[in-house]
Amino acid sequence: MLNYRSPSDPAKVLRTSHATATETGRVLDRLRRSLQTCLQELAARPAARLVSITLPATGLGLGPYLPTDREGRFWSRASSGHMVCGSGAAARIACGGDDRFVRVSTEFAQLRAAWHRGGDPAAPAPVAFLGFAFSPADDPGPDWQGLANAEVLVPEIAYRRESNAEWLTFSAQPGSDGPASSLASRWMDDLETLLRADRGRYSVPAGKAEIVRGDDSGWSAPIDRALADIRAGLIDKVVLARRVRFEASRPLNPGRVLDALEAGHEDCARFAVTRPGFALLGVSPERLLSVRGDTVVTDALAGTAPRGATDEADRELAVRLRNDAKALEEHRIVVNQIRAALDPDCGGLVVPQAPDVMSLPTVHHLWSPVRGHLRNGSGLLELARRLHPTPAVGGSPRTAALAWLGRHERHGRGWYTGAFGWLDADGDGELSVVLRCGIVRESSVELFAGAGIVAESEPAQEMDETEWKLRTMRGALDLG
Repeated sequence: MLNYRSPSDPAKVLRTSHATATETGRVLDRLRRSLQTCLQELAARPAARLVSITLPATGLGLGPYLPTDREGRFWSRASSGHMVCGSGAAARIACGGDDRFVRVSTEFAQLRAAWHRGGDPAAPAPVAFLGFAFSPADDPGPDWQGLANAEVLVPEIAYRRESNAEWLTFSAQPGSDGPASSLASRWMDDLETLLRADRGRYSVPAGKAEIVRGDDSGWSAPIDRALADIRAGLIDKVVLARRVRFEASRPLNPGRVLDALEAGHEDCARFAVTRPGFALLGVSPERLLSVRGDTVVTDALAGTAPRGATDEADRELAVRLRNDAKALEEHRIVVNQIRAALDPDCGGLVVPQAPDVMSLPTVHHLWSPVRGHLRNGSGLLELARRLHPTPAVGGSPRTAALAWLGRHERHGRGWYTGAFGWLDADGDGELSVVLRCGIVRESSVELFAGAGIVAESEPAQEMDETEWKLRTMRGALDLG
């Protein structure tokens, strides 16, 4: 059983050590000189659609910086030591519709073919961020600050930390920013702004924010409708989404909220998507897909129980979940669909005979990691098209469940239960299902949670399940 507990002292979730000013100054001087040299070398190269320069940045000690005056992206899995974050937009691919994965794949392949990579020969490939909405027909709209239905963004400045190595990638479209010398100066000015913002988010807020919960009535009617249609044999399972609004007594600091989500979620993916006045923040226990070389990993995650108040009660709840017929059936549906989705493009699939229990600060989940190896020339985007949405966020059978949601779900989900993550110029990447998340706008917050409805579901129990899930983000708001 994977078991994660929150620390007894909430302050421990906030990082307190940084690289010293002297160390930072040395790294910045080295970066400035290296950038000038690399840009001079690139002046003699053939024209490219996009240029990226990646340089070592060990000693810089950047955290998950979240710029407030431009676009920002962040993804991290603490247990693997892997973090990527980015600022600005050097290139963007945006689309929607039923063919969104094909279009993104085609345009990203074209970008990769004309993407010049310079800098340290040992550097990892330049990184881009990928996110998409739950439904291909959903225009996220103003609630999501103009995010596209599906979007690949190459940041102007990206910071990547993995295997104790730190790298910075600077990207631009050639000719868009004047002479090379001014481009290098702008990059460095932006980097120093990010360093100040990174350190500033650890300033102590002016008193604890009082969080007031708003109204979120109307949850029971969709459950009753779903149960009636399930019992009539129209669908087997459908996953309903719930939105709850909160107001804080002062503006919240998205960086502090993101930090607060790390404790107890070390094997989960933390993520953030920011624009001026907008921050999507969350921590996802569900890996939609990871591709490293030819190795593929995905998570089957379905079946939920609360944590216990004592160690003995907690162990009992975990054992009960492991043997719960309803939860096991939900889990079996997800595992079977994942296996069917991966089988055409992956060999050597390894699926556990029985699920393990993943224990997070507020809930237990049934969890089965599925592994395989790529074949047939497929890549991350093709597999994402096959996998999304899993029955854990949509339902089963997929077509009937999605049609039911299209008729009965009152609000579009935007990127909630879609996916977000990263991919690089070599084709590697990882996507996490957008779960346990919320949107922060100054002092206004909207949190999301969902529950899978099957024939044995009880409306009150499904309401309780969403409350357990909401606690993840609700607790982090107190430290914002």
